[in-house]
Amino acid sequence: MNAREEILKAADTLFGQVGYEAASTREIAELSGVNKALIHYHFRTKEALFESVLDRYYQRLNRTLRAALDQEGTLRERMEHLIEVYVDFLARHRNFMGMVQREASGGPHLERIVTHMVPIFQTGTEAVHQAYPATRAGALSAFRLLTSFYGMIVTYFTYSPVLKRLLGSDPLSQQNLAGFKRHLLRMLDLVAKALEAENAPARSNPGRNSSTRRKP
Repeated sequence: MNAREEILKAADTLFGQVGYEAASTREIAELSGVNKALIHYHFRTKEALFESVLDRYYQRLNRTLRAALDQEGTLRERMEHLIEVYVDFLARHRNFMGMVQREASGGPHLERIVTHMVPIFQTGTEAVHQAYPATRAGALSAFRLLTSFYGMIVTYFTYSPVLKRLLGSDPLSQQNLAGFKRHLLRMLDLVAKALEAENAPARSNPGRNSSTRRKP
């Protein structure tokens, strides 16, 4: 592993554990085993280093989620795969969730996270809209559905220390993660049935006036 990769690996660990503000380039240099000057040579500033770590995570995540949505099959099948790969991604990259949680709570890089999240949500909402036109508005809008599942998954990981006390076991163990996935897929089944019922009138009468649809 070259010096740049060693720096990124150490920065990933420290930014995930203590956050951007608390981590210092001196600590990153010590953990990576390189001279502090090399950090400034490769990344110039701590902010640029943090952004590099964050960007790499989102590049991997985007590729993973897009591959799930682009596969053949029904929307239900693709969403099932999407949920599974997202849970697996967060389970493998736990430092990532720590970084996002801190930045979303008022960190200086919130806008960068939003920039990365926009195309992810756009791709997801477009896929749901194509399969279920009635999800463009209302209580079962695509955006609300995606944010609900996103919230369930993210909360499970960010509150894992609390859940560990409540469960009496590690919520991120292989067994508990498998149970969590089963729960999410059961919720997906319930949502899919509701969407089918909600969209049935629109499919049987596609020319009906949109004003008759359920309001948000």
